[in-house]
Amino acid sequence: MNNNIRFALMFFLAIVVWFGSGLIKTSDELVSASNVTESYTKVQVRNSSQRLFSRTLTMRARTEPNRAVHVLAQLSGKISAILAEEGSSIDQGQGICQIDAEDRHLRLKQAEAALENATIAYRGALKLKSGGYQSELAISQAKAALAAAKTNRKRAQIDTENLQVKAPFAGIVESRPVEIGDFITPGQRCATVVELSPLKVEALATEAEIGNLALNAPAEVVIAGQTYSGARLSFLAYQANIATKGYRVEALMDNPDQLLRAGVSAQLNVKLAPVQAHLIPASSILLGDRGNSIVKVLLADQTVASMQIATIGESRDGIWVTGLPEEVLLVTVGQNYIIDGERVEPAFSISLEQ
Repeated sequence: MNNNIRFALMFFLAIVVWFGSGLIKTSDELVSASNVTESYTKVQVRNSSQRLFSRTLTMRARTEPNRAVHVLAQLSGKISAILAEEGSSIDQGQGICQIDAEDRHLRLKQAEAALENATIAYRGALKLKSGGYQSELAISQAKAALAAAKTNRKRAQIDTENLQVKAPFAGIVESRPVEIGDFITPGQRCATVVELSPLKVEALATEAEIGNLALNAPAEVVIAGQTYSGARLSFLAYQANIATKGYRVEALMDNPDQLLRAGVSAQLNVKLAPVQAHLIPASSILLGDRGNSIVKVLLADQTVASMQIATIGESRDGIWVTGLPEEVLLVTVGQNYIIDGERVEPAFSISLEQ
């Protein structure tokens, strides 16, 4: 065998060895790629169980007087005395403005005298009738005169009583637009009286919230950072406000010293019936394709599914939500990188309930 043939044979063998080593390397790479394909995304999950959650509905509110009344004059006349100053406390029936009596007391005495005369005339007519000396017409006229005299006396009494414009209930004189010497007419305002004990707290509830409220339900009122307990819901509207679409909610709270004022911003907290809910980390909540709140959960075959939730409360440990089954495996870490139906490799963490 000459040198050329030996050289060609050696070159051929070298090529065969080189191709063989390449096939082995490619086979190893395929095995390695196969192993990568079979690996799953690692996520952290925790067991979550339903628990009773005592809900509190919080609404923005304002304090209002329980009652506010314009106290009007029923007579015309000059104001002769001011009996209550603006901003002063006043009892029910206490006078605010005094109207000059003029001749009204004299009219009352005249009406009383006329009544006495009509009474005597009627009694005399009855005696004459019993003796057969009086007609039925005369008796009827005497009776009518007596009734007119009683009416005139009653009218005179009312006029003298109305000389003093009085408070219809205990409260505070918010304003008094008249002074001594002013002339007042029937229907003109003497003062405005507001009742601040109890104090009314007014708020607006949404369509979803109003159905969870009940009359006389206990409530708390927060004013300037201070909490006042003992309030009760006193009114729930049945018709929504046209502008705000909210339903008016009113509560009454004690204000014995009338230290709390009307028109102050407040917060109305109402305890609602407890419901079954899950306490989950706020970080596990995602935004769904339709703008709704969702969480990722792990199914029995270790595949991922999305579930819609509704937030009903907050606490230091997380968010209270409904919409999940009684027991669920919640994805708490890695939920942003997985999709529905994907198989994952879970690692368990400590539950919030523990």
